[in-house]
Amino acid sequence: MKSLVTKIQTTENYIIMEVETEHILKIEPGQFVMINIKGFVFPKPFSPMDQKGKKMVFLIAVVGEMTSEMKKLKPGDHIEIRGPLGTPFIEKIDRNRQYILIGGDCGSAPLIHFKNIYPELVKKEIYGFVTPEIKQILTNDNLHIDKVEGMSPLKKVEKFINKDDAILICGSTNFIKAAKKKFKDYLIYGSLEERMGCGIGMCKGCPVKTKSGIKMICKDGPIFNLSEVELEW
Repeated sequence: MKSLVTKIQTTENYIIMEVETEHILKIEPGQFVMINIKGFVFPKPFSPMDQKGKKMVFLIAVVGEMTSEMKKLKPGDHIEIRGPLGTPFIEKIDRNRQYILIGGDCGSAPLIHFKNIYPELVKKEIYGFVTPEIKQILTNDNLHIDKVEGMSPLKKVEKFINKDDAILICGSTNFIKAAKKKFKDYLIYGSLEERMGCGIGMCKGCPVKTKSGIKMICKDGPIFNLSEVELEW
């Protein structure tokens, strides 16, 4: 679907991009869309930070060739969006629990979306970034800056988490691995990130080993109970 960039804010390493789609895409927190821009053959997956009506907002880290080109987009430019894809948080988690949300860098985006839609299921939020750069474009009372606080967000959570708490987490694979190890006795649902080719399980490009066999992160996830997946595979 052709979509229109309506607002874009950038720093050296981050983008916040608002997009208007041709039709309303009802995207639940945790789901993602495949985005492509002019000059690229294959799309990449992004989870919205917010979605209302035809408007979606994305928080994007500038980490490669495509995101470097996305940083150059301007209001009025067109991009291609396909989705929504994946299974949302709300269809996987125990709805009788409240959760500590832990975001790692731009993995914070789907968790901010979750808090906006399901505030009653949230106990506490921490969105971790290494440097204060993100504050130039993102306003949120729960931003955690490693270099300001002198610790990682996982170390901060360790200081207040109670034995009956549960966690929703999204971030890099190494970040999620560290959380799974540190909070091994807790219920944790993670939104896994991976390179995806098709986004619908056809290309078999995003496998993850689970207790019930090999699953595709795009089709069967991206949300998984971390006790069921083997991240060291």
